[in-house]
Amino acid sequence: MYNVENKKPYVATYKEIFIGFVTFALILIVLYPKDLLEKQVLSEEANYDLSILYLKNMLKNDPGNEELMFNLAKQSLRGNKSDLAYRLLKLLKTSKNKEIREKAYLLSYKIAKESYYYLLKDNKDKEAAALLKEMRQLNRYIVINHLYTEENLTKLYEEAIFLNDKSTALFLLQKILKKEPSIKNITSAYYLALNLKRYEQALNYLDMLIEKEKKNVQKWKEAKYFILYRYKSPTAAEEFLHKEAQYSAFWKEKLALFFLSQKEYKMSAKTYMELFKESSDYNKRLHYWLKALKALQAGNHLKEASQLGYKYEKQFLKNRQARIFLLKLYLAANELQKANHLAKEILKLKKEQNR
Repeated sequence: MYNVENKKPYVATYKEIFIGFVTFALILIVLYPKDLLEKQVLSEEANYDLSILYLKNMLKNDPGNEELMFNLAKQSLRGNKSDLAYRLLKLLKTSKNKEIREKAYLLSYKIAKESYYYLLKDNKDKEAAALLKEMRQLNRYIVINHLYTEENLTKLYEEAIFLNDKSTALFLLQKILKKEPSIKNITSAYYLALNLKRYEQALNYLDMLIEKEKKNVQKWKEAKYFILYRYKSPTAAEEFLHKEAQYSAFWKEKLALFFLSQKEYKMSAKTYMELFKESSDYNKRLHYWLKALKALQAGNHLKEASQLGYKYEKQFLKNRQARIFLLKLYLAANELQKANHLAKEILKLKKEQNR
């Protein structure tokens, strides 16, 4: 029915395909306006090899065109030719053009990060660790030499955190804070500064948090006191405590403990007794009174401790803990009359309780 010629099909050789391919590319370069051709090549999503060939030929005619070189690096990366991309970027990183250098370093970092994940996937931990160090240097170079736009600040900060480069992260976060002084950013800056042992900076961020985040103000004040006490000076810590103790029993008790840590036993006892007088709760008054007695006892001020104990003895006589403590205190201070009197009072109390 059908008249079909029985002829052997012609198959082109690889050489002929390559020649045709190159010829076609050259025709395009000659006939197309340069900018239009480059735009079309860069929009090519299907055949990266073809795009790379176009760009290579363009570069032969214009070897000093760094923008073209960068585009070739990008297309090479898309076409899984990272070696070519890496070689091109190495050249571009020495460019006198800041914008080109910025692009080259940012793309180099992207390549390194992708390679890093591949190494981890292949369990090449040693190589991955070495590459991570290189990435840290790349990111730091970008930051130090300001090879970034303001829009890239957050991304660079996130990368610094990923790289565990706290110093660079804090530097970037300080810039971000000028535009976005959010609670989250200030908190991150505080923890970074603390981790880097930059205590003055950490205190500045704590002051900001104390002012801005009222719901966690106690937490931030305690953090501030910790830095002042541990890393600054006793004078600075005491000044802070005196200021806070004016309005808070919590901080006044901290002040009493501070005096105790500084071996100012009488001042500690005095502060506890101020708290004692300011409270109307029986258990709190007992707590502060015993703390005052123990502070005097710790400083070997047994006479003063006995006198203070005796003054409020009747008030806390029914408390077993208080009775035992006072009896031991009187004996240690060689206040035998007071001890004898207390012993009689205890016996009397027990008789009353047994009736």
